[in-house]
Amino acid sequence: MSDFKINSIATKQGQHGPVIAGVSTVNSTGCMKIPSGPTEFRGGRGRGVIGGGRDASNPAVDTMDFIEIATAGNATDFGNLSDGGRDYPTGCGSATRGIFFAGAEPGFRNIIDFVIMSSSGGANDFGDMRIAPLTNFALSNATRGISAGGLTAPTPSYTTNSSIEFITIASTGDSSSFGDLTEVNSSAATCASPTRGIFNQGSVPTYKKTIEFITIATLGNATRFGESSKAGAGSPMGASSTTRGVFAGGQFDNPYPQTDIIDFITIATEGNAQDFGDLTSATSHGSGLSNSIRGCFAGGVSPNKTNVIEFVTIASTGNASDFGDLTVARDRLGQGAADAHGGIGE
Repeated sequence: MSDFKINSIATKQGQHGPVIAGVSTVNSTGCMKIPSGPTEFRGGRGRGVIGGGRDASNPAVDTMDFIEIATAGNATDFGNLSDGGRDYPTGCGSATRGIFFAGAEPGFRNIIDFVIMSSSGGANDFGDMRIAPLTNFALSNATRGISAGGLTAPTPSYTTNSSIEFITIASTGDSSSFGDLTEVNSSAATCASPTRGIFNQGSVPTYKKTIEFITIATLGNATRFGESSKAGAGSPMGASSTTRGVFAGGQFDNPYPQTDIIDFITIATEGNAQDFGDLTSATSHGSGLSNSIRGCFAGGVSPNKTNVIEFVTIASTGNASDFGDLTVARDRLGQGAADAHGGIGE
């Protein structure tokens, strides 16, 4: 049988295609599925969104950028966070929605934002967290968003918590308790497969090498996974495919130096991380995100605020390459939100 290929259908005048009215049927030995519902809810395009942080003049900003992860290039303005400038808002996402938890400036915030990933209209209020953390860290599968750890407001000094909270991404409302980390932690990197969430390293009360994991679909406490290949570090950046997690950069000491080391793990198998390659420069406090094939690492401090976006191919090993630039250089970022990351498992 010969192939029958159609590039376009039009009238003799070439003005428009045929109008199909009334009851129409298709008789075929194959199968054709017509997309349904609003365009913004069809999702899964490989888009990543980075929110908040601090720019060169050092106030917290409400800037949101987006990138098309499969195609290198500069970021584009996405809109704004829902309630003013915040540093360290941390993100996760489903195929249709992105979520940003918490942040600060002024004060520690318990706000949860959501965005429609296919739009560029900024964020809307989702609900509130059970506590108001700073430098917490987030991940998700296709349905559930998770936030863990972080600092809590000074009374009279900063304290660190071990709590894990969750939301159902497709709904709106306040978060609920999930369980606890194996120890208090802040400024960790994250990634996920469709079943497991990974928390890597962190910096409070000490710089950590520890890697922990949870089973996202069930409630319960985190379990030890292994250790990073590099020394204890805070504020690294994470990305993943459905099977492999990649962690880049981080800070060994306060306020510097940073590291350029990239680690990887096999998410389904507990054990220590292995060396993957290096970033183009030592960086911490940036934002990690992925489309299950590429991992991108955006912004941060290196040692000054940077607008650089780098990428790696997750299934391979090797050094990062230049991707493009954010709309403005900034640091104090959290995890980015992406609509086709490893936890979605497309």
